Amino acid sequence: MILLALLVLGERAPLTPVTVRNESELLTSDDYVTRAAGLGKSGYTVVEVFVDATGKPHTCGVAGTSGSKDLDLRACAAAVRRGKYTPAADENGVPVHGVLRLRIRWVLESFFDSPAGIPKWPADLVLEVAKLPEGRKSVTVELVYFVDEQGQIQRCSVQQSSGFQAFDTSACAAMTKLQRYPPAKDKADKIWPVVRTQRIEFTPGQK
Repeated sequence: MILLALLVLGERAPLTPVTVRNESELLTSDDYVTRAAGLGKSGYTVVEVFVDATGKPHTCGVAGTSGSKDLDLRACAAAVRRGKYTPAADENGVPVHGVLRLRIRWVLESFFDSPAGIPKWPADLVLEVAKLPEGRKSVTVELVYFVDEQGQIQRCSVQQSSGFQAFDTSACAAMTKLQRYPPAKDKADKIWPVVRTQRIEFTPGQK
Protein backbone atom coordinates (compact mmCIF):
# COMPACT_ATOMS: atom_id res chain seq x y z
CA MET A 1 0.00 0.00 0.00
CA ILE A 2 2.85 2.39 0.83
CA LEU A 3 4.61 1.55 -2.43
CA LEU A 4 1.44 2.22 -4.42
CA ALA A 5 1.04 5.64 -2.77
CA LEU A 6 4.61 6.56 -3.61
CA LEU A 7 4.15 5.57 -7.23
CA VAL A 8 1.02 7.70 -7.56
CA LEU A 9 2.67 10.71 -5.93
CA GLY A 10 5.71 10.28 -8.15
CA GLU A 11 3.79 10.41 -11.44
CA ARG A 12 4.42 13.45 -13.60
CA ALA A 13 1.60 15.79 -14.47
CA PRO A 14 1.07 16.08 -18.22
CA LEU A 15 2.87 18.68 -20.29
CA THR A 16 0.74 21.62 -21.41
CA PRO A 17 1.06 22.80 -25.03
CA VAL A 18 0.77 26.35 -26.33
CA THR A 19 -2.82 27.46 -26.91
CA VAL A 20 -4.19 30.37 -28.93
CA ARG A 21 -6.69 32.49 -27.02
CA ASN A 22 -8.25 34.34 -29.96
CA GLU A 23 -8.50 31.64 -32.62
CA SER A 24 -11.70 33.01 -34.15
CA GLU A 25 -10.06 36.43 -34.61
CA LEU A 26 -6.92 35.31 -36.42
CA LEU A 27 -8.27 35.49 -39.95
CA THR A 28 -10.98 37.51 -41.70
CA SER A 29 -12.33 37.71 -45.23
CA ASP A 30 -9.65 40.31 -45.96
CA ASP A 31 -7.00 37.62 -45.51
CA TYR A 32 -8.37 35.64 -48.43
CA VAL A 33 -6.08 37.50 -50.81
CA THR A 34 -7.60 38.78 -54.05
CA ARG A 35 -5.37 36.73 -56.32
CA ALA A 36 -6.13 33.47 -54.50
CA ALA A 37 -9.86 34.18 -54.35
CA GLY A 38 -9.93 35.11 -58.04
CA LEU A 39 -8.35 31.78 -58.93
CA GLY A 40 -10.77 29.92 -56.67
CA LYS A 41 -7.94 28.71 -54.48
CA SER A 42 -8.85 26.77 -51.34
CA GLY A 43 -7.33 24.09 -49.15
CA TYR A 44 -5.56 23.59 -45.85
CA THR A 45 -2.55 25.41 -44.46
CA VAL A 46 -0.65 24.01 -41.49
CA VAL A 47 1.69 26.46 -39.76
CA GLU A 48 4.00 26.08 -36.78
CA VAL A 49 4.40 29.12 -34.53
CA PHE A 50 7.29 29.46 -32.07
CA VAL A 51 5.90 31.00 -28.87
CA ASP A 52 8.19 31.95 -25.99
CA ALA A 53 7.60 31.41 -22.28
CA THR A 54 5.81 34.77 -21.97
CA GLY A 55 3.31 33.90 -24.71
CA LYS A 56 4.96 36.07 -27.37
CA PRO A 57 5.09 34.62 -30.92
CA HIS A 58 8.49 34.85 -32.60
CA THR A 59 8.57 32.92 -35.85
CA CYS A 60 6.23 30.95 -38.08
CA GLY A 61 6.86 28.30 -40.71
CA VAL A 62 4.59 26.48 -43.14
CA ALA A 63 4.42 22.79 -42.27
CA GLY A 64 1.71 21.94 -44.79
CA THR A 65 0.80 24.00 -47.84
CA SER A 66 -2.67 24.82 -49.13
CA GLY A 67 -1.24 24.88 -52.63
CA SER A 68 -1.29 28.68 -52.63
CA LYS A 69 1.84 30.51 -51.50
CA ASP A 70 -0.22 33.66 -50.96
CA LEU A 71 -2.59 31.94 -48.53
CA ASP A 72 0.23 30.16 -46.71
CA LEU A 73 2.13 33.41 -46.16
CA ARG A 74 -1.02 35.21 -45.04
CA ALA A 75 -1.72 32.46 -42.49
CA CYS A 76 1.75 32.81 -40.96
CA ALA A 77 1.57 36.60 -40.92
CA ALA A 78 -1.78 36.53 -39.12
CA ALA A 79 -0.56 33.96 -36.60
CA VAL A 80 2.39 36.14 -35.59
CA ARG A 81 0.78 39.58 -35.80
CA ARG A 82 -2.66 38.88 -34.35
CA GLY A 83 -2.30 35.72 -32.31
CA LYS A 84 -2.65 35.92 -28.53
CA TYR A 85 -1.14 32.87 -26.88
CA THR A 86 -0.95 31.13 -23.56
CA PRO A 87 2.57 29.68 -23.30
CA ALA A 88 3.37 26.02 -22.91
CA ALA A 89 4.19 24.68 -19.45
CA ASP A 90 6.23 21.79 -18.10
CA GLU A 91 4.97 19.16 -15.66
CA ASN A 92 5.40 21.58 -12.75
CA GLY A 93 3.31 24.28 -14.40
CA VAL A 94 6.37 26.43 -15.19
CA PRO A 95 5.98 28.34 -18.50
CA VAL A 96 8.39 27.20 -21.23
CA HIS A 97 8.88 27.82 -24.94
CA GLY A 98 6.64 25.91 -27.30
CA VAL A 99 5.70 25.32 -30.91
CA LEU A 100 2.01 25.56 -31.77
CA ARG A 101 0.74 23.66 -34.80
CA LEU A 102 -2.17 25.62 -36.29
CA ARG A 103 -4.43 24.08 -38.93
CA ILE A 104 -6.31 26.52 -41.15
CA ARG A 105 -8.93 25.73 -43.77
CA TRP A 106 -9.40 28.14 -46.65
CA VAL A 107 -12.74 28.10 -48.47
CA LEU A 108 -14.68 30.83 -50.21
CA GLU A 109 -17.53 30.72 -47.69
CA SER A 110 -15.58 30.37 -44.42
CA PHE A 111 -12.04 31.48 -43.81
CA PHE A 112 -11.19 29.87 -40.51
CA ASP A 113 -12.69 26.96 -38.65
CA SER A 114 -13.84 27.97 -35.19
CA PRO A 115 -13.70 25.44 -32.32
CA ALA A 116 -17.43 24.79 -32.78
CA GLY A 117 -16.99 23.66 -36.38
CA ILE A 118 -13.64 21.94 -36.68
CA PRO A 119 -13.58 19.28 -39.41
CA LYS A 120 -11.77 15.98 -39.15
CA TRP A 121 -8.22 17.12 -39.84
CA PRO A 122 -5.69 14.74 -41.38
CA ALA A 123 -3.28 13.27 -38.85
CA ASP A 124 0.30 14.53 -38.70
CA LEU A 125 1.50 10.94 -38.99
CA VAL A 126 -0.18 7.65 -39.89
CA LEU A 127 1.11 4.38 -38.42
CA GLU A 128 0.02 0.99 -39.68
CA VAL A 129 -0.75 -1.76 -37.18
CA ALA A 130 -1.66 -5.41 -37.54
CA LYS A 131 -4.98 -5.09 -35.72
CA LEU A 132 -7.33 -2.37 -34.50
CA PRO A 133 -10.01 -2.61 -31.81
CA GLU A 134 -13.11 -4.37 -33.06
CA GLY A 135 -15.37 -2.12 -35.08
CA ARG A 136 -12.76 0.60 -35.58
CA LYS A 137 -11.36 1.65 -38.96
CA SER A 138 -8.74 3.88 -37.33
CA VAL A 139 -7.60 5.09 -33.91
CA THR A 140 -6.29 8.62 -33.30
CA VAL A 141 -4.30 9.97 -30.35
CA GLU A 142 -2.85 13.44 -29.82
CA LEU A 143 0.47 13.57 -28.02
CA VAL A 144 2.42 16.40 -26.39
CA TYR A 145 6.21 16.26 -26.24
CA PHE A 146 9.07 17.99 -24.51
CA VAL A 147 11.69 18.27 -27.26
CA ASP A 148 15.32 19.15 -26.50
CA GLU A 149 17.65 21.49 -28.40
CA GLN A 150 18.73 18.65 -30.70
CA GLY A 151 15.15 17.96 -31.72
CA GLN A 152 14.86 14.72 -29.74
CA ILE A 153 11.75 13.90 -27.72
CA GLN A 154 12.68 13.66 -24.06
CA ARG A 155 9.21 13.23 -22.56
CA CYS A 156 5.79 12.38 -23.93
CA SER A 157 2.28 12.59 -22.51
CA VAL A 158 -1.20 12.15 -23.95
CA GLN A 159 -3.15 15.33 -24.68
CA GLN A 160 -6.18 13.62 -26.19
CA SER A 161 -6.53 9.89 -25.65
CA SER A 162 -7.51 7.43 -28.34
CA GLY A 163 -9.70 5.74 -25.76
CA PHE A 164 -7.40 2.74 -25.76
CA GLN A 165 -4.50 2.80 -23.32
CA ALA A 166 -2.42 0.31 -25.32
CA PHE A 167 -2.49 2.60 -28.36
CA ASP A 168 -1.73 5.70 -26.28
CA THR A 169 1.28 3.98 -24.70
CA SER A 170 2.49 2.54 -28.01
CA ALA A 171 2.28 5.93 -29.71
CA CYS A 172 4.39 7.62 -27.03
CA ALA A 173 6.95 4.82 -27.06
CA ALA A 174 7.24 4.72 -30.86
CA MET A 175 7.52 8.46 -31.37
CA THR A 176 10.03 8.96 -28.54
CA LYS A 177 12.23 6.43 -30.30
CA LEU A 178 11.67 7.43 -33.93
CA GLN A 179 10.67 11.11 -34.22
CA ARG A 180 13.27 13.83 -34.65
CA TYR A 181 12.50 17.51 -35.18
CA PRO A 182 14.56 20.35 -36.59
CA PRO A 183 15.86 22.51 -33.70
CA ALA A 184 13.29 25.15 -32.67
CA LYS A 185 14.60 28.71 -33.02
CA ASP A 186 13.36 32.10 -31.87
CA LYS A 187 13.56 35.24 -34.02
CA ALA A 188 17.16 35.77 -32.86
CA ASP A 189 18.00 32.33 -34.28
CA LYS A 190 18.65 30.92 -30.80
CA ILE A 191 17.79 27.25 -30.30
CA TRP A 192 15.46 26.30 -27.44
CA PRO A 193 13.90 23.18 -25.97
CA VAL A 194 10.16 23.33 -26.64
CA VAL A 195 6.82 21.71 -25.97
CA ARG A 196 5.00 20.62 -29.12
CA THR A 197 2.13 18.38 -30.19
CA GLN A 198 1.57 15.68 -32.77
CA ARG A 199 -1.57 13.84 -33.89
CA ILE A 200 -1.04 10.14 -34.62
CA GLU A 201 -3.50 7.94 -36.47
CA PHE A 202 -3.32 4.15 -36.39
CA THR A 203 -4.70 2.35 -39.43
CA PRO A 204 -4.75 -1.34 -40.40
CA GLY A 205 -1.73 -2.52 -42.35
CA GLN A 206 -1.93 -3.79 -45.89
CA LYS A 207 -2.94 -7.43 -46.07
